[in-house]
Amino acid sequence: MQIQVVAGTAKTLQDRTSHLLNELGNDHRKTVQAEAYGANGLVDILEVRATDGQREILVLNCSRLQIQAVLEWRSCTEDMNEFEDLVLHLVRLPDSNL
Repeated sequence: MQIQVVAGTAKTLQDRTSHLLNELGNDHRKTVQAEAYGANGLVDILEVRATDGQREILVLNCSRLQIQAVLEWRSCTEDMNEFEDLVLHLVRLPDSNL
């Protein structure tokens, strides 16, 4: 599993997010709105999508706790080949204290 955390100012994040969406073919089915989930819920939905065959997922508006939960999930699954080719782009909330 490869995890890329994208952080910066609101303008930088908007530009980078637009670029990532273009790379994904503007397929919004490959995006997750992190604010709809708690930290554990985000990991759950990412695991469901990965198990269903998605190999690249853009996660928008992540909090620090959510990013930490995803990193811990990766640590727990490192020995399993199931998610080896999964790529997650975690876009950090700008100026978030979460």
